[in-house]
Amino acid sequence: MSAYPQFDGFSLQDSNFITESVEYRTIPKRNMETSPITRLPGIKLLSSEFGERTISVRGYIIASSSDTLRTAIDNFHTNVTRKESGLLFMEGDRSATAIVESVAIQDPSYAQSMVPFTANFIMANPFFYGAQQIVTLPVASGTASMTTNITISGSVFAEPQITYFSPIDTGYTTTSGIVIYYVSTAEQITWSGTLGNTTIAYNDNITFDYADHSVMEGIQEVQPQGVYSRWEPGIEAFTVTFSGMATGGSLQFAYQPRYL
Repeated sequence: MSAYPQFDGFSLQDSNFITESVEYRTIPKRNMETSPITRLPGIKLLSSEFGERTISVRGYIIASSSDTLRTAIDNFHTNVTRKESGLLFMEGDRSATAIVESVAIQDPSYAQSMVPFTANFIMANPFFYGAQQIVTLPVASGTASMTTNITISGSVFAEPQITYFSPIDTGYTTTSGIVIYYVSTAEQITWSGTLGNTTIAYNDNITFDYADHSVMEGIQEVQPQGVYSRWEPGIEAFTVTFSGMATGGSLQFAYQPRYL
């Protein structure tokens, strides 16, 4: 079984590196945009987003002699200090991209076989991510609209990829548009045929990427209409509407849970 924490595949909890304490569950600071209110006390909150997050790992580097301690310190610098960023695991199923901000290792004397270390990481994206979740739903031929419940895991919002895969055949389907409607916020995003034909080709796919704010027809980006929603944790409902009706195929809902 792998030990944690790990940085870019390098374990900070083994026979040479002993992590004593980790500070990583602290909520990241909020970046807030405000504006004064005319003739009223206080300010008006215009927007609020989580800012960067700092992770601190403290522990000891130990070895059987001063020479092997020096080798262990070199390994630490090779696998942690010299790297600008990497994938940080605090536990087995959640990871984050972290920047190495600073590393402090007490100078060893020739008689030492143990030194304390402190490593500080910054997460520009303040969330930990779980394994990608994928749900595939069949789309019956002749479907004009379908409403589905989906369970969003995590402790904060998700930004999914929703992809419609048209059936395997030749030529073009009768589907000329797709609307994804998120029931909780009444926000929707719309694709309509824009690349060489007014309907979707067979063996093609339309991807609504809520994280990148893009809609892809196959491998080409097209101009969408609407609002990209943030999908909150819990059981959420959404409706998919097909203009010209669907001729079959499937709908794939994929996302990575986010955690604070």
